[in-house]
Amino acid sequence: MIRLSAGSAAALQLKTVKTDIQPTTVYLLQGTACRGACLFCPLGRRSSSRSRTYLGRITWPAYPRAALEKPLNQAEQQGLQRICLQSVAEETLERSLLPTLRWIKRLSSLPCSVSVRIETLHQAAELFRAGADRVNIALDAANPRLFARIKDKSFAETQALLFSCAERWPGKISTHLICGLRETEEELLQTGARILEKNITLGLFAFTPLSGTPLGSLPPPEEQQYRRIQAGLFLLRQEPALFLRFRFLQGRLTSFGLAPAQLRKRLSAGSAFQTSGCPGCNRPYYNERPGKTMYNYPRPLTAEEIARVLKILLENLAEGEMLHERKMAAPLGSTAGSRSEHE
Repeated sequence: MIRLSAGSAAALQLKTVKTDIQPTTVYLLQGTACRGACLFCPLGRRSSSRSRTYLGRITWPAYPRAALEKPLNQAEQQGLQRICLQSVAEETLERSLLPTLRWIKRLSSLPCSVSVRIETLHQAAELFRAGADRVNIALDAANPRLFARIKDKSFAETQALLFSCAERWPGKISTHLICGLRETEEELLQTGARILEKNITLGLFAFTPLSGTPLGSLPPPEEQQYRRIQAGLFLLRQEPALFLRFRFLQGRLTSFGLAPAQLRKRLSAGSAFQTSGCPGCNRPYYNERPGKTMYNYPRPLTAEEIARVLKILLENLAEGEMLHERKMAAPLGSTAGSRSEHE
C-alpha cells in the first residue's frame, strides 16, 4: 500500500473530490508513522494525534500499488507535470524507498522529486541513481534555536548537508521554510537568502496548526506578514544580495530598499504570491481552507487578486516605514528598539 493525496487521487481519477483547483503534481506518501520529532506534524513521534490520515490540511488515502500502476502511467496524459514521493523517517532507503522510486520510474517518465530524511551525500546519490530528478532536504525552521526545539535535530548539520548536496548536484536540491513558527522575519529572510545564494530551490509554507500536534494551539501567520515574506523571497530569488538593502525593526521587515513604484512593477504579475518550490508543484489547499486566506495561490492570480494583495503589502510596508522613522527619530538611549545590523 502507498498513500496518495486526496487531490492527486482525484487528478488520477481514482477518487471524486469537490475542488476548484487540481494539483499539477502527483503527491505520494510512504509510511504511516515517523520516528522524527517535528512538533507540527501529526505523523511525528511527539504527536498525540489519533488521525494519521492527514499531512498539512490534506487527507492521504491508501491504495494498493497495483491500483496505481495504470493511473501513474497515464499521469502525464492527464496534464500532471511532476511526481513527488515523500517518506516518513521510519522508512529505510534500501528496503522501501529506493524500490518505490524505481517502481515509479518504470511507470512514468514524469520528473520525480523525493522528500525524505537523509543524513549523507551517499544517500542522496542513491536517490539520484534510482531516478530522482530532485532531492528535498527540509529545513522548515529558520534559526538554530527553533530548529532544535521543533525538530530535535542539529540545524548546523542539516544545513551543512543541504549546502554540500547543492554543491554536488547544482540546481537539483530543494528545501522549504515554514513561516509562522515564531521566527522573526529577519531570520527567515536571511536564511532564505543564504539558501538561494546556493542555487537551492526554496518552497515557502504557512504554518498550519493541526489538532493533536504539540504546536496545534499556535496560530497561523497573519496574511500581512506572509505577504512580506513571499515578496521578500521572490525578490531574493532574482537577486540574493538584495537582502543587504532590506530594513528591519526589531526583526520585522519595514522596507525592501525599493521605491513603491519599483516594488509594484516587480510584483505586478502576481507570481510572487503563487506556490513556490519544485517546478510543476502547486500544492492546492495544503496550507489553506477553501474560502479562507489563500497563502499560496495554486494558479495565476486574477487582476483583482493581484490588486488586493499588493494593496495589503504596500499599505503594510508604509506603516512599517512610519514605525521605522519614529524609531530613528527617538532620542538616544530610548527603548524604541535597536537598529538592525542590515540597515
